Amino acid sequence: MSEHDQGSYGEFAYFYDQLMQDAPYESWMAFLQEAMARYDFMPRHIADLGCGTGTIAIALYEQGYKVTGVDLSEDMLAQAEAKLSSHSSRLRFLCQDLRELYLPETCDLAVSFCDSLNYITDADDLGQIFKRVKTQLRPNGMFLFDLHSIFKLREKLGQNVFYEVGEEVTYLWQSRFDEATATVEYDITFFALEDEAEQLYRRFHEYHVQRAYDISTVERLLKDAGFQTVEVYADFRWDVPTDSTERYFFVAK
Repeated sequence: MSEHDQGSYGEFAYFYDQLMQDAPYESWMAFLQEAMARYDFMPRHIADLGCGTGTIAIALYEQGYKVTGVDLSEDMLAQAEAKLSSHSSRLRFLCQDLRELYLPETCDLAVSFCDSLNYITDADDLGQIFKRVKTQLRPNGMFLFDLHSIFKLREKLGQNVFYEVGEEVTYLWQSRFDEATATVEYDITFFALEDEAEQLYRRFHEYHVQRAYDISTVERLLKDAGFQTVEVYADFRWDVPTDSTERYFFVAK
């Protein structure tokens, strides 16, 4: 979760990496490397859109790429900056709304992983983001991103309760799926350790919404934005999506 309208990620930003420690970052990186090889594409400058706390952006930077990370949350970007041992002209972070995306210089490749774009719940806004991405790509540039499928939101995340009890933070995550709007609402209550000696915990709350889009809608929006070729794959593999696919991967050129 990174680019969104519903939450600020204010206090959540401080615990985001801890709660996402089991996220498949290695799989996202592997898929990206496989995509570069598959399409014989060698980018120099990569934009990570909805970069959150910068895990992928920093990994790309450490591999030698010039990277621009973009996110709406100042708190998430502050956590990203805090991870850096030193600053370099090859890595920068920008606080921007993706609907108004503007990079200081165009990029070869734009990526948006970790279902960030599911937080864009209005199709017109999603189309606007695609148009902004297209204008920020160099000729023959490429855009890779993933989206949770409606199957994932309905069957795996919706109408469910998740929880985790940790030493520093405990959370209760309640989800509700709305079939009419293809959205899932997340109500998350956190209890964060404030005073270890006194065993005092501070309670705070986050509310977020994600929307699922069918493949045809996303393809249409990408084509309307000016992308010439759009291909779709399933679940970190180069497979054709099915009705039980949980995560779509789009490659737009």
